[in-house]
Amino acid sequence: MTYTYKEHRKKLLKSKAVREAYKKLLPEYELTKSIIEQRIKKKMTQDDVAKRTGMPQSTIARIEGLTHGLPKLSTLKKIADALDSRLIIRLQAKNR
Repeated sequence: MTYTYKEHRKKLLKSKAVREAYKKLLPEYELTKSIIEQRIKKKMTQDDVAKRTGMPQSTIARIEGLTHGLPKLSTLKKIADALDSRLIIRLQAKNR
């Protein structure tokens, strides 16, 4: 049987361990998703962003792929500037 992404995710999230891991990684996922969305909206490639930040394209790819953890705040500021975007960081109360 073939599942859509949403069906597959719903099935996986039935597991408590998977749900906990998913919640733990959600902030990183949302951050990288916003970077990718802004880059695509600006019709830019990873190489375009890299050139504007002075970083290698491979660094942008690692950030977007979440392969090396979260980047430094200074790196995020450079990426935001390259994408002509504002970087907004805040703490928000958990919904319980």
